Amino acid sequence: MTQHLLSARKGYSDVPRYSYTAYTSLGQLEKGELQAADELAVLSALTGKGLQPVSIEEGMLKLPWWQRDISFGAGETKAAPAALEHFFQSLASLLDVHLPLRQALRFCSENINDKKMAQSVARLEQDVADGRTLADAMREAGGYFPERLITMIEIGERANNLRSVAARITAGLESEAKQRREIRSAMIYPVILIVMSLFVMALLVFYLAPTLVPVFDNAASDPPFILGAMTKLRDLLLDKWPVVLVLCAGVFLVWQFLKAGIKTALYPVLLKLPVVGRYLRISETLKILDAITMMISSGSTLPRAVATARQATGQRAYQILLEQSEERIVAGDTLSSTFKATPLIDPMTVAMIEAAEASDQMVQVLDRLVEDLRLRSSQIRAQSIRLITPVLTLAIGLGVGGVIMSTISAIMSLNDVAF
Repeated sequence: MTQHLLSARKGYSDVPRYSYTAYTSLGQLEKGELQAADELAVLSALTGKGLQPVSIEEGMLKLPWWQRDISFGAGETKAAPAALEHFFQSLASLLDVHLPLRQALRFCSENINDKKMAQSVARLEQDVADGRTLADAMREAGGYFPERLITMIEIGERANNLRSVAARITAGLESEAKQRREIRSAMIYPVILIVMSLFVMALLVFYLAPTLVPVFDNAASDPPFILGAMTKLRDLLLDKWPVVLVLCAGVFLVWQFLKAGIKTALYPVLLKLPVVGRYLRISETLKILDAITMMISSGSTLPRAVATARQATGQRAYQILLEQSEERIVAGDTLSSTFKATPLIDPMTVAMIEAAEASDQMVQVLDRLVEDLRLRSSQIRAQSIRLITPVLTLAIGLGVGGVIMSTISAIMSLNDVAF
């Protein structure tokens, strides 16, 4: 069945997309997109909708250059978190009052301030009108919508429970937005310290060091190491600033292209860290169990729920674990026994799943477990954020304080030169 869905999805994605401009029956100019076999099929579809075509071109609609997003990645433009949150908040609210999906999408596209998101949602509405599922329409957006959210939408559509899934997604995005706000608040003081530290360092490098070094030169004495290093740094920045600028830009671009691979490579190391590893395990387990709970509560079998949950995590280690779990469950094993043999799932979570299987109350216990994991994740995040300010403050203070003390020591050594 999975192979059939993939084949069907691939076949639809091979159909070209056309952008069009047409007049409505009220004489208003309308722009949009359609997927069709050729221009004749587009013309027929527009006529069937009561539109008078003006132009038809192969390819997507293009925003004016001043409205386009700048991307330094591998060609994908992703939705801004704030725009994504606003869209799902609106969609969940409209679906909650039983508004049809097409009308909900149209309302969202007309009331979202973010131009790129408004255009993308309008495209979703057209694709849904053409008979596509919302998940497939989102997946065709070329990476604009996060894959994990598309997977949840797909689960909701398969289970005929899109309204509940949209509400879950909204709650998750609001939690992520709260996390970003907390981190930004915690970073305000360290950022101020960094700016002031850079200002002090600039005074030392560009003003103090050039003033002191000639004194040592006149006395035929070598300047202290710290003054020599500052002098070389000053000369480098003044004489080679274009090269330095190009190098910085190159490092930034390389990071943008390689950061996904770097994060994947670092993930096993991060899992071994005391607080960070615990947080990552809880976060990934939460995504997996949330997907499994939605599938099982909608009447899905456990193997299918585990297979679908594999799409909810972006970490390769968890994907392998779920693949092995699916095979063992099909062979007659339990979910708890497959999770028990791995350090990726914490023991308390395994114990609760085992209790759920023994009591035959899987959905109820998993719902409670998901809420517990969400609470634990929030607590660890709050504790970590509270540590950010003092740790960074201490690190910055030690670094800048060391440089200042070295500079003062160099100034004091002027007495030895003078006498």
